[in-house]
Amino acid sequence: MLPQLLAAAVELDPSRDALRFEGHSLSYAELDARSSRLARMLIAGGVGPEDRVAVSIPRSIESVLAVWAVAKTGAAFVPVDPNYPSDRVAYMIEDSGVSIGLTVGELGIDLPSSVRWIAIDSLETTQASEAMSGEPVAYSDRVRTLRVEHPAYVIYTSGSTGRPKGVVVTHAGLGNLLSEQAERLGATAHSRVLHFATPSFDTSLFELLLTIGSGATMVIVPTTVYGGDELAELLKTERVTHVVGTPSMLASVDPSGLDSIVTAVVGGEVCPPELVARWGRDRAFYNGYGPTETTIVTNISPKLAPGDRVTIGGPVRGASALVLDSRLQPVPVGSTGELYLAGPQVARGYHNLAGMTADRFIANPFGAQGERMYRSGDLVRWVIADGGARDLEYVGRSDSQVKIRGFRVELGEIDAVLASHRAVDFVATLGRKLDNGEQALVAYVLPRAGAEVDITEMLDVCRQELPRHMVPASVVLISEIPLTPVGKLDASALPEPHFESRPFRAPSTEDEIQIATVFGELLGLEQVGADDDFFELGGNSLVAAKLAARLSAVFDVRVQVKTLFESSTVSSLASALAASTGRARAALTARVRPERVPLSLAQQRMWFLSRFDAVSGVNNIPIVLRLSGVVDVAALQAAVSDVVARHEILRTMYPEFEGGGFQQVLPVGGFAVDISAVPADEADLLGVLAPVVTEGFDVTSEVPLRVRLFQTGSSEFVLALVVHHIAADGVSMGPLVRDVSMAYVARAGGQVPGWAPLAVQYADYALWQREVLGSEGDPSSLMSEQLGYWTSVLAGLPERIELPADRSRPLVASNRGASYQFSVDVRLHRALEQLALDRGVSLFMVVHAALAVVLARLSGSDDVVVGSPIAGRGEPELDDLIGMFVNTLVLRTEVDSSESFSELLGRVREVDLGAFGNEDVPFERLVEVLDPARSQAHHPLFQVALFFQNMAQSVLELPGLSIAGFDAGVEIAKFDLQLTVSPLEEDGVGVGMPMSLTYATDLFDESTVVSFAERLVRVLEAMVAEPDSVVGDVELLGEDERSQVLVAVNDTVHELTVGALLLDGFVAQVAASPDAVAVVFEGQSLSYAEFDARVNRLARYLVSVG
Repeated sequence: MLPQLLAAAVELDPSRDALRFEGHSLSYAELDARSSRLARMLIAGGVGPEDRVAVSIPRSIESVLAVWAVAKTGAAFVPVDPNYPSDRVAYMIEDSGVSIGLTVGELGIDLPSSVRWIAIDSLETTQASEAMSGEPVAYSDRVRTLRVEHPAYVIYTSGSTGRPKGVVVTHAGLGNLLSEQAERLGATAHSRVLHFATPSFDTSLFELLLTIGSGATMVIVPTTVYGGDELAELLKTERVTHVVGTPSMLASVDPSGLDSIVTAVVGGEVCPPELVARWGRDRAFYNGYGPTETTIVTNISPKLAPGDRVTIGGPVRGASALVLDSRLQPVPVGSTGELYLAGPQVARGYHNLAGMTADRFIANPFGAQGERMYRSGDLVRWVIADGGARDLEYVGRSDSQVKIRGFRVELGEIDAVLASHRAVDFVATLGRKLDNGEQALVAYVLPRAGAEVDITEMLDVCRQELPRHMVPASVVLISEIPLTPVGKLDASALPEPHFESRPFRAPSTEDEIQIATVFGELLGLEQVGADDDFFELGGNSLVAAKLAARLSAVFDVRVQVKTLFESSTVSSLASALAASTGRARAALTARVRPERVPLSLAQQRMWFLSRFDAVSGVNNIPIVLRLSGVVDVAALQAAVSDVVARHEILRTMYPEFEGGGFQQVLPVGGFAVDISAVPADEADLLGVLAPVVTEGFDVTSEVPLRVRLFQTGSSEFVLALVVHHIAADGVSMGPLVRDVSMAYVARAGGQVPGWAPLAVQYADYALWQREVLGSEGDPSSLMSEQLGYWTSVLAGLPERIELPADRSRPLVASNRGASYQFSVDVRLHRALEQLALDRGVSLFMVVHAALAVVLARLSGSDDVVVGSPIAGRGEPELDDLIGMFVNTLVLRTEVDSSESFSELLGRVREVDLGAFGNEDVPFERLVEVLDPARSQAHHPLFQVALFFQNMAQSVLELPGLSIAGFDAGVEIAKFDLQLTVSPLEEDGVGVGMPMSLTYATDLFDESTVVSFAERLVRVLEAMVAEPDSVVGDVELLGEDERSQVLVAVNDTVHELTVGALLLDGFVAQVAASPDAVAVVFEGQSLSYAEFDARVNRLARYLVSVG
């Protein structure tokens, strides 16, 4: 067992250096004493065999010391790389069930707080350990008896589910491996063994065993050294004799001049012959092999010299290597089979993964009863070495899956699609490595006799049937099938594929040129080709809505978003538009205005809501900024006044006339903005800001714009600008910020802003909107047509969604809210983008589908309704205009738990495209037409909203000032839940998606909302891991929740005290006063003793009859 192996090393020569790190040495005696003291601290805390202790310490003396200490307790150490992403670290800590963690001071603050971390280099730990005995830890000192079958360590390796899996390795195979090392690798007490492996990989334990087996010195490589010349210098300076590493690591080092190195061992990757030629001339060179699941190394090659066949040798002592076919029968020498490993080295299994353990750790048909073997998944063959010994030669992987851009691809699925074509006789798809190291799919096709195969047609078949990542990069026609002597496909004899990059083809027709120009304008691209795809260039469903409106104006034909998804390249879209016949919108231009300009349809509901409750600030849009520096208050006031003059909507009131409102635009100068700097203490800021942000507007008698400037110091200011939703929307903040910035710069320089006049004002838009939509009474109008769609789609809509809440819904919603922030990491973000491309949907649709699954499971309903805003700014004239243009779409999705995620994505695509194609009917009008049961307790039609913020955000920039956002401490919840997703990109590539869930505090606590967020991320992970898996099979509960539901709530056992049972009081009374009267009936009475005797007789009779 590991503690015995460590103790034996100390006994060889306690005074010899055990560790060497950055010029410092530690003897075996010192290492033994320090680790014993730390071990005793852990033992005092109850740590022992079958416990797990996390070790999160970079490669150093402390990292080795921690491993020694944990081993002495009998517990298993769980190495946790402190450089891992925080989510991965948190998962490993939770999954492994560690009871305590060891770290060093500077790292502790970033580690999960779910377990207690001991900083072993802290003064407190040092003092506590000094109080402990440094004598070796005896068997009797441990909290439990340590046995060979107990875990020695738990190593986490990458898992196919996207989560790492913990391999539980016992002590059983360690002694054999150490003995093999001592015999084969020639280490002595004078050797100096390199410790280069990261402590979170089991190679580090191989280095440790190699060192202690002979009482050698371990030379620890600083974490700042990665290889190359720096590593070569360290090897030379420290006179290292034994090096263990990957072929890649050794390949980075020039072996010339490294005369001290007598033995080199590589593993973890395929060893190329070139490496043997470089390193095997002047020293012993070995190639090792072993999965983590079989105690580090199970095979070591013979000593390799330049020109030798590179093998992985035979099994080490105690291990068995079985090369079997698919029926678990041994294959002959020279034939390829799958490698199975048996013996005491085989790990216990995967922690908390019984299914995966059963799949990979199976019964050994050639071993003793109960013996298991590990299915490695590696293809090998026995070869006869010089002298007649048998060695194993590594061939490759056994499964028919390859990974393409992170997606597992089953090659047989591609073969089946191509083989279904009438002209194909045989097909084999393989993964080929490109010059850049990436895998590419190549399909080899043998045509039927007399048939001609069109490669372009073959690829089109694949594009119609398969996700994009499964479409072959090349189809190669072959005239015959090359076979091996045993009749199998000889992949090595297939011709090399020829990959052609798609050449740039310039738009050639007038239509293509116009479409490419609009693509470029919306996506910020200088060059767009005829074959370029809108979505591959970075487009999304929200930008697609704007694109549809732009193209409608350019081509004088109505373009629907659905058309863009069906024909997303420039050339295909040009063909689709040439064949379309829908009517186009009227051009948006300045209009002749009537005496009373009507409200836009979106403004109408805002007007009524304001009249109903002019006190509430629920429809306020606040911007609060901290300005640091010298503020030119006069220039700022002039700038805001300039912007108010430029945008009529910022000087418009909405008086009542005949029961409704209209737009009354005040003349320039008719609305004065006062931005005097009001002194305020920093401590009072939230108090003075609250009324500015939360007080409502009476839109019938005042302009719904409020601007305040507070001064908290000589060069510290806070600017608050609040506008009512009737006059602006979220997208309006862009032109508002840009215009204020431009005007301030001009005014501060003594000039007026030189912006171009706006083509239209909001009043023009309101008149144009009514003209475009037409009358609801006209069956041919756009309004009538789209209302027909919505009334059909939303017929029988549930009144509200019932989510598991912490409190009952109040009769009147307070609109008080809070937000929980979380995020999707880079890996998942890019996988989601790839999934969207492969399935012909947008990232918005993927997130919508995932949210629908979560809501369906939480509510127990398959009828899920989500609201989502759409900018409503398709016309280019609206780009620079402030106003209320945003519309809200009601997205109703049926979630069938028996269907796959791919099928759900298809349905969500149809739902969303249908909504985008009927986006012109204002939500407010839809509410009036559908007339749901009115309630002040919840939002009408939907209570959960999905906001996608993937448009560029404008930033206020003022010369001489540092500007930052300021949290005014006011969170308003218009809905029960609002998921806001903000995808981030760099150079067109996703780099993560910050998300937030804004929730009504009337209903939810933060802990509940956190669980909602965690479930959403689990669904997103499941979608990319297995897009064709069944929706109802996805696991929403985390381990803690599962334990709570299945164990904690069912743990109803409780101790019963005396007197707790029904008859305990009666029995006590009988004993206390047996002669006292117990019952009286019709003149007869019974004492307690008599009544007790009769009760017992009747009870015994009842027992006797069952």
